Amino acid sequence: ETEQERLDRMEGETEMCEELLEYYLQRFETVHSESERLLDSMRDLEESISVSLASRRLAVNQLELRLSIATFAVAIGALVTGAFGMNLRSTLEMSVSWFYGTCCLIVLGCFLINRLLLSWTQKMKILS
Repeated sequence: ETEQERLDRMEGETEMCEELLEYYLQRFETVHSESERLLDSMRDLEESISVSLASRRLAVNQLELRLSIATFAVAIGALVTGAFGMNLRSTLEMSVSWFYGTCCLIVLGCFLINRLLLSWTQKMKILS
């Protein structure tokens, strides 16, 4: 093999190595840009999930507040019922009409307290 043939062969191998390096560089850039795009998509998904979970927590907190308000209203009714049941000493407790009237007033009072507290929390923008 002559010197010229050896140089030509080395030059061909060098060109092939350059082409391989260029191909690998292009593949690397493609993979890199795809991985950055996927990373951005993952960040967007994470933010979306975070917002969704915050929305769920808010809905659960609002439900809990509504239930607490209803429980408070019923507790006030139970307090009135307990006061009448233990301390009322007159002939009114023997009358059926007064019993039903008092029961209706207590239920109406519980409902009214519940509505007032709910409307107040909506006015104060605590509940939506």
